Amino acid sequence: MTNGTIPAGIPDDALFILNPAIIWLCDEFGSVGFYRIPGQSAPVRRFTMLETDILEHLSTGATKAEILNRFDVEPSALTRFMESLDIWGEGALRWQNKQESQALADHNRLIAAARLRDIAMAMAAKADENDQFHKAQLTDAQRQFDQIETTISHIFREPHVALDDRSYGQAFCDWLITSGQMKSSCKIIEIGCGLGYFAKAILDRLEAVYPDIYDGLSYTLFDLSPELQAAQKSNCSRHAGKTHFVSGNIETHDFEDQRFDLALSNEVIADLSVATISLDNIQSGSPQSEAEIIAQDYQLDCVPIAQGNQRLAVINFGAIKMLQNVDKCLNENGYAVVTEYGSLDQSPKAVRFSNHDEYTVHFGQLEQVAQQLGIYHNRGTMGDMIGFNSNCETIRMESLRTLCDCLLPYLGRQSLPVLAYTPVSLKDALGELMDRIGNLQFLRLDDPASFSPFRFELLSLSRASQKGA
Repeated sequence: MTNGTIPAGIPDDALFILNPAIIWLCDEFGSVGFYRIPGQSAPVRRFTMLETDILEHLSTGATKAEILNRFDVEPSALTRFMESLDIWGEGALRWQNKQESQALADHNRLIAAARLRDIAMAMAAKADENDQFHKAQLTDAQRQFDQIETTISHIFREPHVALDDRSYGQAFCDWLITSGQMKSSCKIIEIGCGLGYFAKAILDRLEAVYPDIYDGLSYTLFDLSPELQAAQKSNCSRHAGKTHFVSGNIETHDFEDQRFDLALSNEVIADLSVATISLDNIQSGSPQSEAEIIAQDYQLDCVPIAQGNQRLAVINFGAIKMLQNVDKCLNENGYAVVTEYGSLDQSPKAVRFSNHDEYTVHFGQLEQVAQQLGIYHNRGTMGDMIGFNSNCETIRMESLRTLCDCLLPYLGRQSLPVLAYTPVSLKDALGELMDRIGNLQFLRLDDPASFSPFRFELLSLSRASQKGA
């Protein structure tokens, strides 16, 4: 697929697909279209009945020939309409084609260039940029997770059919207990706690279903952001007797003699710092920075990046520092669980949000660190480990963003909570209005294009004498 102006040289049988961020509201004259483009004002456009029918076909993919055979439209008029969509909003039309073509070759080069750009952004990252963002610039906690950096735990914060009518936090709690990682008289620390929904769900679940564990529980919420910590205190207020709040940076915080039985880091470590290292310095045995010393000591498998005569690499420096810190503050038989978006062997790269950058995680390196620390580790996808139903269909995030930020305000209606809506639950929320909205796309949770727990990694760590977790 590609974005931007429709290039010359695309074969006539190329499959054109409408961007899922485009939706429309049907009426007696045709439809009103909406397209949410991050960081830009949302363009609104009216479509005729014929144009709306063409859009419907493009939403599931169609070639020019298929549309011309289906509708009474001149080829030149169809071309102008498709070009007008691209002018209306960059990336409105995407295309794919299995045949070799110059356009496809150009597209593949753009994909490679984009990845190199994002790696370059990670290489240029300043060590304290996200530290400063969370301390001083994050000022609207709810908006941050509803509109900017929505997480899996946030969109599954309500009971969901994909989790047997449990919320993400409830299902996570059940998994911790069945896997033996949460026991009676457990001292828990959660590192980076978002709005506190995850902690609240665990505490609510323990109180309702596992009262023996709840009675002896201590739950510490550790966070860097004053704004987020205020939300956490509010959302967890009914468990005030069980909760404690600590402010600090997990990369450098000294826990002194504090010890915990369970450490949780849920969708957090992408916010921690990255560092660029010289592989030449490490190979020569002359590391010049703390990050290079860490890479040498843990014998990290790094993805080389050529820059002139140098061989460089990017590592998740902050995530490794967190593992070192967690290792120091865990009890002898303690456990830790780390979840985040990443891969087993790819270099960290920047993921850009409107107000800060985050970084994908090289989980292969974290496993190497755990092994060197003498910590038993087990890794899998979040979806598999927590038990998500991969067959469940939920709305594409692009469609939901445009619905909530553009179409509903256009009608003067209140926006919806940002949740993982199924077709049934969205119908319950919208009523008959849903029948008039085009291009609301739903995907299975294991679809590669879905915002899916099966695209997130879960690393379970154990210092316990019994290695069965």
